[in-house]
Amino acid sequence: MKHKDIIIGLAITIVLVVIDQLLKLWVISRFKEAGVVKAIPKIIDIQYVENSGAAFGIFAGRLWLFILITVLALAFFGFLAKDLNFKEHPFYSVGIVLIISGTVGNFIDRIFRGYVVDFIQFAFWQTFATFNFADMCIVCGVATMVISLLFGEVKLEWLNIVLPILKKKKKELIYI
Repeated sequence: MKHKDIIIGLAITIVLVVIDQLLKLWVISRFKEAGVVKAIPKIIDIQYVENSGAAFGIFAGRLWLFILITVLALAFFGFLAKDLNFKEHPFYSVGIVLIISGTVGNFIDRIFRGYVVDFIQFAFWQTFATFNFADMCIVCGVATMVISLLFGEVKLEWLNIVLPILKKKKKELIYI
């Protein structure tokens, strides 16, 4: 762990959370009563939505569940953040920072509003969930981290941890 990388990760997280919250305040002030607004015709619409659930509104109204899941997720990804290294593991580090940023952005909404403000909607895909900037951070972070773990610079380090455990378990199964 490099302290410089932790400070960079924290700074990026703060910037992304501020962007998320400012966008949500802007949407609340400008679009709450507006209905659907064509931002980029036939591509992106803006529609204010109060989402008390998760993706696609599942588990709506279970605020305590989302707070618990969020605290656990932040603890887990906060633990992973100790390995931030933007020079040697840029994709992994960016992925962790994006996931934490999006999680914090939506957590702020849940704590202070009791719901998440969603506002981005695909005009060409009306059945897809309405989402927000924090959601985009989470999705891009997960994608970046998965790519890094499967194909990138962190793959070998994870394999060095996981393979010996699997080999040990395999030997134990052979003797049973």
